[in-house]
Amino acid sequence: MRILYFVQYFNLPNEPGGSRPYQFARHWVRTGHDVTVITGAVNHKTLTVPRRYRGRLIVREQVEGIRVLRVWSYAGIRGSFRKRLINFLTYAVTATLAGWVRGGKPDLIYASSTPLTVGVPGLLVSLIKRAAFVFEVRDLWPQSAVVAGVLRDKALATRLARGLARLLYRQAARVVAVTRGITEGLVDAGVAREKIVLVPNGVDHWMVPAGELPVAEPAERFRVVYCGAHGRWNGLGQILDAAALVLEREQIEFLFIGDGDERKALQERAAELGLERVRFIGALAKQEAFEQLRAGSAGVIVTWKHPFQRMVLANKLFDYMAAGRPVIVGAEGEMAEIVREAGCGIVVAPEDPPALADAIVRLAELPADERERLGRRARRFIIERYQRADLAWKLLDEFGALTGKSPGRSTGPQRAQPRLVSERDG
Repeated sequence: MRILYFVQYFNLPNEPGGSRPYQFARHWVRTGHDVTVITGAVNHKTLTVPRRYRGRLIVREQVEGIRVLRVWSYAGIRGSFRKRLINFLTYAVTATLAGWVRGGKPDLIYASSTPLTVGVPGLLVSLIKRAAFVFEVRDLWPQSAVVAGVLRDKALATRLARGLARLLYRQAARVVAVTRGITEGLVDAGVAREKIVLVPNGVDHWMVPAGELPVAEPAERFRVVYCGAHGRWNGLGQILDAAALVLEREQIEFLFIGDGDERKALQERAAELGLERVRFIGALAKQEAFEQLRAGSAGVIVTWKHPFQRMVLANKLFDYMAAGRPVIVGAEGEMAEIVREAGCGIVVAPEDPPALADAIVRLAELPADERERLGRRARRFIIERYQRADLAWKLLDEFGALTGKSPGRSTGPQRAQPRLVSERDG
């Protein structure tokens, strides 16, 4: 098959950020398909543009057999939703142009949000090229922006976004959801359930052989690691509040990896609270961040109290578990269910810093061999059920059904389809 893949952020393992698109494209190429990725030049974690892309409308690259077209978009986006919207819209324009002129003759077009506007070049180019259109939804827009307070429910931009979402869902031959909560949100939005394909996030290929024997914990302290975006949506103030509650326990320290609009405010607040054992080290390449996770004692994730947050299934959870570390989750819904099912950590309610602090202390006071046992459970559970290669096969089977082309399963190693968290052993 010839697959044209629109995704605004295409990160490699040696760059900050999630790498779901790279992992899928890599697998499809390795199983005999022709893949062209049309992506932006701005790294959404560092909000920078590498020098080799600057001042150029389209830059062509080859990455492990993947044909990558990097297109220009507005880059000065930090701290303003209006600037981010300009970034989204300029990518949509240049990506449509690149897909039309340099996209070849695809059998199928796969467009992956976020942002929602990535669906625009996907749909337009599918109409121009007369190719099947599949739309992946990694975040429900505009609902998530309204919940986060970025958009007002009755604002014109919100109404336009709802209309665009309905159009994309209606025109897509398949709609891919990355969580069960998103699946239900799509059904509520009028998408037929049989049109929806659940393909969650998972474990990158290089994580599978890595970390069979996790790096020993820091000798002196119990290190709690957060790795991911530092934005309003992430609720990281809860972790600082918990850190303040365990201030007198000198054996506990915190490490924040990542960047975002809230990072500076979080650093200032940590200083005001006198949290000397809280460090912020900025965004790291994913492979470097993974080594930091392995060198830590536990990973932490928090959300906040809202029904919408129950559908969040952050990719960092998969990374923490693949690193072989126990997990502390301040959340309800899908993330909490995975941790409970795997038996690999402690779950507390969101927006409850005392409970979060108590969970940290309880885990810190466990014997080291007990924590290692929790970490081994985490790693075994996530690798058995959520490998990217298995998930990429699931998509290829859908693509084959839509195009009449072979998914190429005979050209690569066969693995059992992953057991999703919604499935139970009978």
